[in-house]
Amino acid sequence: MRIGDRAVLIVPALAALLGGLWGVRRGSMWQDEAATYAVAGRALPDLWRTLGNVDAVHGCYYLLLHPLIRLVGDAVPAEVLIRIPSVLATAAAAAGVAAVGRRLVSAPAGLYAGLAYAASPVVVYHAQEGRPYALVAAAVVEATRLLAAALHGPSRRTWVRYGAAVAVACLLNLFAVLALAAHAVTVLVAVARGGGRGVAARWAGAAAAALLAVLPVAWTAFGQRGQVAWLERPGLPEVKALVTRFAGSGVLLAATVVLVVLGLTTSRAGDLAGTTAGRTPGGPGRPPGIAAFAVPMALLPPALLLAVSQIHPLYQDRYVLFSMAGLAMALGAGLARAVRLLPQAAPGWVRAAAAPALPALLLWASLPAQAAVRRIDSRPDDPAAVARIIGSERRPGDAVLFLPSIRRLVAEAYPASFRGVRDAALRAGGAASGTLAGRELPAGEIAASLGAAPRVWVVSRPHPAPADLSSSRDSAKRLLLRESYRRERTVRVLGYAVRLYTRVSP
Repeated sequence: MRIGDRAVLIVPALAALLGGLWGVRRGSMWQDEAATYAVAGRALPDLWRTLGNVDAVHGCYYLLLHPLIRLVGDAVPAEVLIRIPSVLATAAAAAGVAAVGRRLVSAPAGLYAGLAYAASPVVVYHAQEGRPYALVAAAVVEATRLLAAALHGPSRRTWVRYGAAVAVACLLNLFAVLALAAHAVTVLVAVARGGGRGVAARWAGAAAAALLAVLPVAWTAFGQRGQVAWLERPGLPEVKALVTRFAGSGVLLAATVVLVVLGLTTSRAGDLAGTTAGRTPGGPGRPPGIAAFAVPMALLPPALLLAVSQIHPLYQDRYVLFSMAGLAMALGAGLARAVRLLPQAAPGWVRAAAAPALPALLLWASLPAQAAVRRIDSRPDDPAAVARIIGSERRPGDAVLFLPSIRRLVAEAYPASFRGVRDAALRAGGAASGTLAGRELPAGEIAASLGAAPRVWVVSRPHPAPADLSSSRDSAKRLLLRESYRRERTVRVLGYAVRLYTRVSP
């Protein structure tokens, strides 16, 4: 590999790494990250028992983070520690996108594609998230890179590695199976271009082997499908939000559309139709080009998830983060073509300046979104703020109640702030009970457990929906507070309300 070829991969990877590390701390984990830290940090028997009850869909991700959390401990802030794998995965994905663009189009197109992926605000958002989606995207990009290699030069080893990459992606999150639909379209294009039936058979065999490997996780996760029962049927607002998050809005969206069209309608044979360099006898006739890879990956997984969610709501845009790789590939091709379209009569310095200027302009247009995804309020809530309030104002004898019990993840994520504060409704903690946030006492036993606590902290959402507090346990907690306590004050922080109650009756 020439030095220039290495730079095509290294520069986007470094850009993604630096972009992911910039502002990675933020000072708080939000609730889903708190679940990551709490579950992945448990002893292996407790972790395994938890996955049998809940969150099996993220089990492989938790097992991957487990040794990191157990080995590093408190040497690194928890919110930084759980995000480092996502930062590294994003760097790997940016390099992978660049590799695909280089193979299918050219080195400049690959460089631009990798940088477009690394600089995308939605990619940065998940690079700084202690959840599995950046790792899923990296595995899908690697599978796509291997598919491109296999279609350009048949190799049994490449197909085996492709199947392994697909399996890893699906084990990290089952919705990665949607990437196979995009790859199926790419393979069909390859067959139509003269790839032969063997290409389709080899792809089908690799995909089937990957799905078989994932089957136990899928079966367990299906039994826990109640976890996503809160999701609602997506509509036009969700589609608009998806477009905005992935492609921007206003001028940025318009520029993205123009560049994508440029990239996908290029007339150069090596840009769209694929190249025949390095073809082996009996291999593909004309390997598919950038359009056959980028368009299905960018459009098909989100479209399928939206369609299925009209029947059974499952839609969340983070489940299809990997589709951003397809958009980045098309953007890279478009940027490379835009530079080539400059008049040949233009001075050399103009052409040289245009090469970095065009991606720099796109980055400049995305800077407001870049800044926004690094703020605490880019996430739904701020558990660390809750922990700071209770940790700084707790007194001996204080108790705490969580409405509903899932809010106990605040204490699971920041246990030091709750030392000495008695969890009056807790029967068994999350690790001991194999649940996310522990098991609570029966409703009739909470009053006796609370006893005569002089002060009670209550942690809830600022305005919880009645359905969220409809359980008998939560009704018992609220009745106790009404009958025996007076609310002294309420402090609202991002996503939470912290209320302090003092006892008024014996």
